[in-house]
Amino acid sequence: MTPAPRPEPFRIRTPLVELAGLEYGPRDARAVVLLHGMRDLAWSLDPVARALCDRFRVLAFDLRGHGDSEKPRTYTLAHFVADLHAALATLDVRHCVLVGHSFGGEIASQYAALFPERVAACVLIEGLGAPFAPVTHPRARRERARRAIESLGAAPEPERRVPDLAAAFERLRRNHPRLDTGRARLLARAGTLTHSGGGLRWKWDPAVSTVWATMSRDEIEERWSWIECPVLCVLGEISGDTWWSGRSAARQELARRLALFADVTCVEIPGAGHMVHFDQPERLNRELERFLALRLPGAQPPAAASDSSNPGADSSARNAARNILPKA
Repeated sequence: MTPAPRPEPFRIRTPLVELAGLEYGPRDARAVVLLHGMRDLAWSLDPVARALCDRFRVLAFDLRGHGDSEKPRTYTLAHFVADLHAALATLDVRHCVLVGHSFGGEIASQYAALFPERVAACVLIEGLGAPFAPVTHPRARRERARRAIESLGAAPEPERRVPDLAAAFERLRRNHPRLDTGRARLLARAGTLTHSGGGLRWKWDPAVSTVWATMSRDEIEERWSWIECPVLCVLGEISGDTWWSGRSAARQELARRLALFADVTCVEIPGAGHMVHFDQPERLNRELERFLALRLPGAQPPAAASDSSNPGADSSARNAARNILPKA
C-alpha cells in the first residue's frame, strides 16, 4: 500500500482565535474533522487521519490553548464549541463527520447537538466523561460548584519543563507504554518547544484545565438527546483501570448515558486504555471505517481494507471490538 502523503499544516484566523491544524486528502471530498483531547495536539490523531484521507478531506485542529494554536487564556466549553463553528465556516465545511477523543468528544457532541444540520455523523472516542454517578444532593452540588469557582482563582499551574527531546520521548513512553516508538518520537518533537528557562516545555497552556469549572454535566447530557446524526461511542477496554468494565455501577452509569442518544452504537476495543488511538490504532480505524461505511452513504472503505474482499481479515475485524450497547 502506498503511504499516505504527509499532511499540509495550515493556520486560520477566526473572529475568536487563531487556530493551527493539519489537512489531509482531497479538498473536494466530504470533510472529517478530528478533535484531540485535553493537553494533546492534532498530530496525536495522525493514524486516524491517514486511514481516512484516501476518500475524505481530513482536518485535524489544534484546539485553542494547545499545539500551535493561539493561547488566549480563556477556556470555556462554549469557547471551544464556538471555535469549531467559526473554523468550519471559515473553511466552508458544511456537512462533516466529527471525530473527537476525550475532551474533543465533548466538543464534538455539543456541536452535533447544537448544529445538527452541519454534522453527518459523530464519533466519540472515550468521549462520555468519567463514569461517576450524577451528583443529585443539593448540598453536594453546591460544594462542587464552589470548588469549581475557587479553582479559577487559584495560582496558575507552572509550565511543565523537560530537559530535552530524549526526556520528552521517555515521558511519553512511560505514560503510554503501548504507544509505538516512532509515533512517540514524532509527538515529542511536535508537542514541545523551547522553554524560556532552558530545556523544553509542552505546547499546551496550563490554564486549559480551567475549562472543567465551566462545564455542566446536566446540560451536556441534556444536549446528547438533541443529536440527530448517528453516533459511534468507542471505549477502551482497560480505560482508567477499567472505568466502564470493572464495576457494575460503572456499567449501569454507561447504560444510562448511552440511553440519552437517539441513534448510538457503542464498541469496546480490547487492549486499549483511554488513549485508544495510541494503544490500538488499527482496531480503532477498523471500527471507524465500518461505522462510516454502514451509516454514511459513499463512505465504503477501499477494497483492500474491506471485510468482504479480505476473508482473512473478517475474523480479526469481528474480534477487534465488542459491541456493548445495552439491549432495550
